[in-house]
Amino acid sequence: MAPGAFLALAATVLVAALTPGPAVTAIVARSLSDGLRPAQAINAGVVTGDLAFLLLAAAGMATVARTHEALFTALRLAGAGYLLWTGLKLWRARPRAVVVAQPVGHERQFWRNYGAGLLLMLGHVQAMLFYAALLPGFVDFSALTKSDLALIALMLVVVIGGVNSAYASAAASARHLFASERAQLAIHRAAGTLMLLAAALVAARV
Repeated sequence: MAPGAFLALAATVLVAALTPGPAVTAIVARSLSDGLRPAQAINAGVVTGDLAFLLLAAAGMATVARTHEALFTALRLAGAGYLLWTGLKLWRARPRAVVVAQPVGHERQFWRNYGAGLLLMLGHVQAMLFYAALLPGFVDFSALTKSDLALIALMLVVVIGGVNSAYASAAASARHLFASERAQLAIHRAAGTLMLLAAALVAARV
C-alpha cells in the first residue's frame, strides 16, 4: 500500500473518529458515571467492532448489510435497548462517593461493558457501509497483502481507540472534580441523558 494512500486513509479515519457519534456518547457517559476503566472496556468493544467491519469490507461482505437487514436491525435495536436501560438506571441512581482508583477484579463488569461496545458497533450498519465505501478509494484490493491489512487494522486501533480514550479520560477527569451529592446527581443525570441520546441515535440509524 502506498504511503500517501495510507496517510490519507488515516486522516479520514481520524476525522470520522473525532466526530462524536453514538459510540463516543456512550463512552463519555460511562466515564462520567463510573470512571475511566468501564469506559475503556466499552472502547475496546467499539474498536473490535470496527476491526470486524474492516475485515468484512475487505472480504467483500458489505452486501451482508443489505441482504440480511433484519439481523442488523435486531442488533441495532438490542444496542439501543441497552443504552436506554443504562440511561434510565443512571437517572435513578443515588449519589455515591467518587472512587478515583478503579477496583481490581471486576472481570464480569469488563466483559459486560466490552459486550455493550461491541454490540453497539455490530448494530451500526452504517459503519460497515462506511468502510465498504471508504476503502476502495484508498486501497487497491488486487494488490492488498496481509501485511497491508494488518497495518490498516493497527491504524484503526491506534486512531479510533486513541480518540475514544481521550474522550473517556477528559470525562473521567471532569467527574473527579465533583464530590458533593448535588454534583453527583448532576453527573448521573448528565450521563443518563447522554446514554438516552446515544440510544436515540442508534435507533434512528445515525
